[in-house]
Amino acid sequence: MSLKPESADSAISDDDGELYHGFGSQPISRNQMRTKKRWSFHNQTKPNLVDLPSDASAVGIPRRLSDITGIDGVHKQIDPLNELGGAQLYSTESGRLFHAGKIIIALAGLPGRGKTHLSVSLTRYLRWLGVKTHSFHLGDYRRASAEDDLTHDLFVPTPKSEKAHALREKVVNDCLNDILNFFKNDKGQVAIYDAVNAKPEFRLQLHKKFTDLKVQVIFIESLVTNDAIVMKNIEEAARSSPDYNNWNYDKAYKDYSERIKALAPYYQEMGLNEDENSLSYIKFINFGERIELHNSNYGYLINKVVFYLMNGSIKSGSVFLARCYKNSLDYNQDPPLDEDGINYARNLTNTLIEHLRKDGKNYIEAVENKDSNDLLERKHPPELKREISVEERQPALGVDGVSEDSLVIWTSVKKRTMDMTRYIKQKNINIRHRIQLSQKNPGIVGSLSEEEIEKQYPDEYAQYIKDPYHYRFSRAESYHDLAIKIEPLILEMERMSGDILIIADDTILKVFYGYLMSCSCYDIPTLDFKTDEIIEIKFNAYSNTAKKIKINNHSSK
Repeated sequence: MSLKPESADSAISDDDGELYHGFGSQPISRNQMRTKKRWSFHNQTKPNLVDLPSDASAVGIPRRLSDITGIDGVHKQIDPLNELGGAQLYSTESGRLFHAGKIIIALAGLPGRGKTHLSVSLTRYLRWLGVKTHSFHLGDYRRASAEDDLTHDLFVPTPKSEKAHALREKVVNDCLNDILNFFKNDKGQVAIYDAVNAKPEFRLQLHKKFTDLKVQVIFIESLVTNDAIVMKNIEEAARSSPDYNNWNYDKAYKDYSERIKALAPYYQEMGLNEDENSLSYIKFINFGERIELHNSNYGYLINKVVFYLMNGSIKSGSVFLARCYKNSLDYNQDPPLDEDGINYARNLTNTLIEHLRKDGKNYIEAVENKDSNDLLERKHPPELKREISVEERQPALGVDGVSEDSLVIWTSVKKRTMDMTRYIKQKNINIRHRIQLSQKNPGIVGSLSEEEIEKQYPDEYAQYIKDPYHYRFSRAESYHDLAIKIEPLILEMERMSGDILIIADDTILKVFYGYLMSCSCYDIPTLDFKTDEIIEIKFNAYSNTAKKIKINNHSSK
C-alpha cells in the first residue's frame, strides 16, 4: 500500500487552532472573538428545507409529508452548509464543533469481524449528534475498480500478482484522497476508514500521513475470539454483502470463508509491534464484551465514541414503531382506552405476532383458549395500575433484549399507551413504561388547530414554519428537546439484540425514526405515521431499511 505524501497546506488549510487542538487551545480573547462570529444555538439564517409549496403560508394548506419506507440515509452525502443532526447541541459557521478537531477513525480487523457494521453505526450516532461524519468503505472502491479475473490474491497485503498489487494501490489511494477532500472541501469533521489495515507498517504510514496534515488519528481494532460471532457474521455477509449480489448462498459462504483464510496469515494484531506503541487505539473485543484503550488521552468526540462502543451490540432484531390510540388528544388529557381503543390494542398485538411468526420468529408463546380469554377481557378489562414499579420503568442494565429471540415493549406513562399492552402481557413479554416517551408538549398552542395558531400567533407561526424542528412555542417543547430527552433510550436500544416495539405519540416516533434512518432534522417533522400501520425498521451491516405493516382487523376473532 502506498500513501502518497501531500503538504499540509495543500490538503487541509485551516488556521483555526481549536479545530485541531480542541476548544480553548488559543488565547481566551481570540476564542471570544471567534465565538461571536461562529457560535450559534439559533441560526436565523438557516434556509427553509421543509420543501414547502410556494403558497404554504395560506391557511389550510398542510406541509408536505415524507414517506417512511426505504433505505436509510447513513451513506448520503452531507450538505456541508445545511445538514443538521437531530441532537446537535449547537452549530458553527465552519460546520464543525469547537471542542473537537478533524479526526479519522481507522478500523482494523479481519473480514467477518463486524467492521462495516461498526463504521455505519458510529456514523449514524455521530451524525445524530450533529458531527459531520462519513464512512469510507474500501470495499466500495474495490468493487468499483475490480476485474473478474482477480482472485483472493487481491485481498492479501502483498499480492503476488502485479495486476492485483497495482489495483490495491489505486483503490487505497482513491479512498484516502476522498477522505482528504471530505476534510478540505466538505467541512467534514470525522471520517471513518473501513478497511482491514492488516500490517503495522500500513497503520504507521496512515498515522503519519494524517497527523502531518493536522488530523487526529484513532484506530479501532475489532477482534473476535468467539467463533460463533464469526460464523454468524459470515452467514450475514453471504446473504447481504454487495460482493455477493445474485450469488448462491452456499457459494457465497464458501468464497467469503476462503477470503478470510487467505488473509488471516498476514494480519498482525495491534500492539504486538513496538513501533505501534505511540498510536492511539481501541481494542473492541467480541463486539463490546471487552474494550481496551491504549494511549487514551482522548478529546470530547472520541470519548463519545468510546461511550457508544460500551453500549454497542450486533443487532439482529427489528424496531417496530406504532402510534398510540387517539394520537390527537390534548396534551393534558389522559383517559383510559375506550372500546375502540381496546379493539385497536388487540389488532395491533395480533398483527405483530402474525408478522413475527411469518418472519420465522416463534419465541412468543401462544395463549390457550385465546378466543374465550379475549371475550372475557372485553367484558371485564383488567384494572390499570397507575403506580409503576422501578423495575417496570427501568430494569437493571443488561436485563432486556440480550437474546436475539426476545421482544421488549416500550410505552410512555400515559394511560392509553400503557393499556395498549393489555394483550401482549399475556405472552410473557417484558413491558417498560418510560417517561421520556411522553409526547411533545405543545405549550400554549396545544388546543389550537394550525389555522388558529397562524391567526392568533402570526409571528411565532412564521418562525415555526421556517424551522419546525427547533422552534418551540411558549411553554412548549421542540422536536430537538425530544431528541435530547430520548438519548439514554437510544443507547439502551443499541445495547439490545432482540426486537423492540415502541408505542408512543407520533412526535416521539418521528424522532426515533430520524435516528434509526439517518434523517435530516429538517425532514423529521414531516414524517407521516398512520394509525393503521406498524413501521418495521430492520438493521443491516450496511444500512437500515423501513417498511409498513398493515394492522389487520382482528376484532371479530
